[in-house]
Amino acid sequence: MKKIGVIGSGSMGQALISGWTESGASVVAIVRDVEKYRHLEKSLGIDVTDNRSALLECDVVVIAIKPQIIKEVLHEFQSYIADHALVISVAVGITTEFIGKCFPQTVEIVKAMPNTPSQIHMGVTCISGGENCSDSSIAVATELLSAVGEVFVVPESQQAAVGAVSGSGPAYLFFLAQYLREGAQQLGVDADLADQLIRATLRGSAELLMQSEMSATQLRKQVTSPGGTTQAAMEVLDSARVGEVICAALEAGVARSIELGKS
Repeated sequence: MKKIGVIGSGSMGQALISGWTESGASVVAIVRDVEKYRHLEKSLGIDVTDNRSALLECDVVVIAIKPQIIKEVLHEFQSYIADHALVISVAVGITTEFIGKCFPQTVEIVKAMPNTPSQIHMGVTCISGGENCSDSSIAVATELLSAVGEVFVVPESQQAAVGAVSGSGPAYLFFLAQYLREGAQQLGVDADLADQLIRATLRGSAELLMQSEMSATQLRKQVTSPGGTTQAAMEVLDSARVGEVICAALEAGVARSIELGKS
């Protein structure tokens, strides 16, 4: 059984740790403020420490630090990463090349982009191996990240794009849910009822999309009867060029990912 060390234990780090501990993995979290994360020892059954030397005993090291600060602090861990350890980074925009420069003792480096549904083990993670990363390490990373959802192996050059889709995608859905709720209330629907209707509708629609052999476009047309209420609503969205706005949002996400990698 491989021992996993996690640098940083924010929401994503905790989601990953939860999946791994449920599968019986041995995990240690390296944090700055031990008391802040002490509760994880009981809730997730892991070790929590500020002793970086604990990483030397780990076969896999996961970097779960925010990309805004990673370049300032990552070099501090260089001497605590074991030779040939597998390093998995979930920091947006940070390349495997940068990680490799920080940890020259290993070429087994994987970039991963999980999303927030990983918290309930229904996430989507896109992974990419570094230039000299072995197939066996990619297989290990795939197995580990499968504990919190589906895993797709993609070229690193596509990470910014897939991150804009699956990484940021939950926010688009929550954004829609937020404004559906507000709109329903404006129409006189009780807030609690509106919330229940929207949650159930989005859940059922997502499951229908998963199970159906039809595309999203075909399913949308199935709902949109000519001259009906849904068509009237779709015409408003089309006139506001919502489709173009979504594409622009994706492009903005890609651009910001690239910026974070350069800053």
